[in-house]
This record gives sequence, C-alpha cells and structure tokens, in this order.
Amino acid sequence: MTGRASGQDSRTQIMRVAADLFMQLGYAATSLDAVAARLGSTKGRIYHHYRSKADLFIDVQATAMVRLLAEVEPIARAPGPAVGRLAAMALRHTQILLTELPMQKVAVQGLERHLAGAARQRLRSVVRMRDDYEQIFAEVIEQGIREGDLHELPPRLATKPFFGVMNWATLWYSQRRLQDIQAINDLATTLAACAMRGLTKDKHHESARFRTPFAAHLG
Repeated sequence: MTGRASGQDSRTQIMRVAADLFMQLGYAATSLDAVAARLGSTKGRIYHHYRSKADLFIDVQATAMVRLLAEVEPIARAPGPAVGRLAAMALRHTQILLTELPMQKVAVQGLERHLAGAARQRLRSVVRMRDDYEQIFAEVIEQGIREGDLHELPPRLATKPFFGVMNWATLWYSQRRLQDIQAINDLATTLAACAMRGLTKDKHHESARFRTPFAAHLG
C-alpha cells in the first residue's frame, strides 16, 4: 500500500467514525477527543488531516455529496424516457442514503447553524454541490413534464417534496443488526416509489418504472 493510499484510507476511516458520532451525539456534543477515542488513536492522527472539528464536519458533508453525484449523474445522462431515469435516480439516492446512513445523514441535515466565520465560508461550496445535485433532478423532472409523464409543476419546486419523502428516512431509519442488503434494497424501492408517486401521472405505474438496469441491485 502506498503512502498516499494509506493516508486516504486513514482519512476515510476518520470521516466515517466522525459521521457516526455526529449522527449519534450531534455536532456540538462531538469532540475530536471522542473521535480519537472511538478510533483508538491520538488526536494527532486527526490533526494530520484536519485543522479543526469544523473542517472534519465539512469534509464529511462534501464526501457524501461527491458520492451521490458520482452515482446519480450518469443515470440522469443515460438515454431513455425521463420518468424511468428519474425513478432509477430516486432509487439509487435512497439506496445510498440507507446503506451509508451516518455520512448521508450529516449531509442531508447539514447543521450549518453550528458553524461561523471561516468554516461557514467553506461550507458554501458544499451548499453549491447540494444545489447542483438538486438541479440534476429538476432537469430530468422538466424533461418528464415535457414528455407528458409527470405532473406539470415548477421543476425546482417539485424537487422539495420529492427529496422530502426520501430524505425523511434519515430521521427515523436505523438499520437492524440482522437486516440484509435485500431488505434494505426493498425499503429503498418502496421509498423511491412513494417519491415518484407524487410526480407521476396516474397512467403510469411506479413498479414498472423501476425495472431498469440501474435499479436492479445495490453496488
């Protein structure tokens, strides 16, 4: 393993542990001491990568958004009817949300109110990533409206309840110890179908729309 790879692995491990603590305790109650204790290391290991808790918090959010963009944007750009692509995008979004809950919960809930000064300035780049991500969905929704498959709503407005249905899971969902990946996938499919139901005209059935190459399996 190269030094660069080892460093990236260390950074990823720190982010995942921090995300879990942010999710459990909240931003204010999570300290770098707590992150180090959970890692079984010294704070020096964390300071090697991050100058402060705020930097670590922002990196968790940015990494989560990069993950979503990398998975969902290719689906949005694929050929085929917009309604089918939107359904596959919704499913992939929800799958990632449920399987990577701590990182994604921090990204969804944000907690910008805890940050000030330079940290708040750096967080603006994450906000722009969120806006870009939402815009991808809005553009596909707009295409679906033009194709006559989706209700005629302002696309950017339509994304709000659409994401609300899916992202609400970050408030109530917790993975059971014995829950397998298929059970998670089934739940993701149900949530994504509920989100689609609010936009799709009655002549379309969401269950058929999820039979796409993108939606068959996790990973």
